[in-house]
Amino acid sequence: MRLRVMTYNIHSAFGRHGYDLDAVYRAIEHEAPDVVALQEVDFGLRRTGYVDQAKWLAKQLGLHVFPGPTRRKGRYGNALLSRWPATFTRNHDLTVWPQPGRACIEVHLDVPKEPLRCFVTHFGLVPQERMIQATHVIERIIGPEKPDTAVLLMGDFNTIPRSRVSSQLRGRLTDAFSAAGAGRAATFHTRLPRLRFDYIYFSERLAPLSCRVAINQWSNRGSDHLPLIADLHLGS
Repeated sequence: MRLRVMTYNIHSAFGRHGYDLDAVYRAIEHEAPDVVALQEVDFGLRRTGYVDQAKWLAKQLGLHVFPGPTRRKGRYGNALLSRWPATFTRNHDLTVWPQPGRACIEVHLDVPKEPLRCFVTHFGLVPQERMIQATHVIERIIGPEKPDTAVLLMGDFNTIPRSRVSSQLRGRLTDAFSAAGAGRAATFHTRLPRLRFDYIYFSERLAPLSCRVAINQWSNRGSDHLPLIADLHLGS
């Protein structure tokens, strides 16, 4: 089956012209993804009007929502939106003291005819911190390879493709843009995109069809990152 996935650091919906959660919603809706990995999501913080942004987006898009808070007493972090319900969820701690809280949410989606393990994360700002987080995700959270189970790892890894962290992740999973990318790969900053911090990685049960940065009339308004989209084939 064909599967469209997106990863999007929404920056709490603060974009080029201020707060605009509707632009985030429109940017996602325009691409019609089946699965959306979100980072920098507010879950009812004062600065964004006490709105649970993940729930609001899920309602507007008609998708299921799975929150993965990292800090601010559980009111800020990652989230997964999905066309399908989940059979299992767990939020793994990725904090490397004394750096701010980080996490990786694991969601097993009940996709027709094929199990799909999804992981959403946002790595830290310090190089050594990211190396520790990459090792933890690959060795302990995703764990040993299971040929009969598809894996998706998505998020903002705060690193460039030629870094040690990216190389470590590619040792286990395939980078969708490297495999099937078209156009420019830069996702940051929306004012003048020059860097790629956002990635979609997949395992052998998935095959790449295409990958691109989602540039539309809304995607450069709701955040400081642009969304990354991949079309994949799931199954034999």
